Amino acid sequence: MATVIQAINTYVIALAMFELGAGISKEYSSSDEEENIYSSIRRIITRFVGTVCIVLVLEALIMIIKYSQLELAGNLYYPVSILFGSSFLLVALGAFLRLTIGHKE
Repeated sequence: MATVIQAINTYVIALAMFELGAGISKEYSSSDEEENIYSSIRRIITRFVGTVCIVLVLEALIMIIKYSQLELAGNLYYPVSILFGSSFLLVALGAFLRLTIGHKE
């Protein structure tokens, strides 16, 4: 079971790194004649923050499973704080998207 959890952790981290790399490579390889820079940045930030939130929630759930199997109920405040942090990150993303909805270059 520990090997499965470790494999899932590695896969989730690799997914987040791939998403960040895809956003960065698209940013540097795009031409100047492309669409509005603000909409491009909004799309990249939304994809990356969404991926990070998914990774954080999966990591918290894996930690909850691991702590429940090891009977370490006193350490459950770590995954709960990760869940609160990811929810705050989603709220901040929503505020960012709301505040930048009408910006043009």
